[in-house]
Amino acid sequence: MRSFFPDDAMAPSTPPSTGAAVHQQAQRDVIALRQIAGLGDVGVARLLSLHGDAARALRSVSSERRDPATREADRILADLQRIGGEALVAGSDRYPARLRELSDAPPVLYAKGTMASAFPPAVAIVGTRAASAYGLRVARAIATACARAGVTVVSGLARGIDGAAHDAALAAGGRTVAVLGTGLDVHYPRSHRTLQERIARDGLLLTEQRPGDSGHGGTFPRRNRIIAALADLTVVVEAGKGSGALITADHAIELNRTVACVPNAIDEVSSAGSNALLKMHAEPILAVDDVLALLRIDRAVSTHVALDGDAARCWDALQRGARDIDQVAAAAQLRPREAAAVLSTLEIDGLVCFGPSGQVHPSVSVS
Repeated sequence: MRSFFPDDAMAPSTPPSTGAAVHQQAQRDVIALRQIAGLGDVGVARLLSLHGDAARALRSVSSERRDPATREADRILADLQRIGGEALVAGSDRYPARLRELSDAPPVLYAKGTMASAFPPAVAIVGTRAASAYGLRVARAIATACARAGVTVVSGLARGIDGAAHDAALAAGGRTVAVLGTGLDVHYPRSHRTLQERIARDGLLLTEQRPGDSGHGGTFPRRNRIIAALADLTVVVEAGKGSGALITADHAIELNRTVACVPNAIDEVSSAGSNALLKMHAEPILAVDDVLALLRIDRAVSTHVALDGDAARCWDALQRGARDIDQVAAAAQLRPREAAAVLSTLEIDGLVCFGPSGQVHPSVSVS
């Protein structure tokens, strides 16, 4: 298919200011096309392919439909500038290349953060909002190990498994991408406002929804195809029947990407869907290293474990008899989520181990 931006081929002989203006005009035209009612992602792609670039595609639409869409595009670009976001249009260098494999790839994405955060290798870690303590702990452990090994952690910023994965990746100093079902400036769920702002600062937010859009029931399932397309591997940690995580797995399978699943209790509703996935075509995850093996990546080995700060307080709590996350959190003066993240890191370092009932024990002596 021809480039949407044929003038870019003249970049070496075109003044930078002119090249930037051409790119901005192309952005505006693609955004305007997407604002035309009834056109949709596939319709926009068809027009771009037919006409060769966004300007000609937009001119092919009647003025009655084109003019209001162009005004909307101007408002969107102004809003993006106000919130510090940017538009990534199909055909541009900054558009994630892996999304081109989707049959209904979004012609425009809105982004805030560091684009390098989306670089491969990448793993999608997804699961239920109503996660068990076990599911949250496993999600954190997998995300921490992947982040330490240089793997981008992709998820949907929902409560439960998604939030745990993003949080752990950031805590490990790694890369993470959150694909939203709302606009960049809409915090959903509200309880993840701080996490969303951290990802915008230290990772990357991506969405199809324009700034200010609060989303609806259809926008959240739609984002799952983007999560799957960005990742080499999709890991379903814990999911009930009909879970959005299973939709992500379906998209990954359609893209011929690997899908893996963490076995869960057979009598828990929250794991019925993921356990069923294991019976079909998912790779079983029996240890954190299984995820890295599927990605063909060696575990990042820690040569020195520094027990200071939160880690030292959690370790001290264990030494004084704390045996579950809540007890450790209370003794270390941390929130349970923070304590769980620290304990997951200590588990990956081989310093603690978790029992089947969720109890945690020191596994080595540290002087």
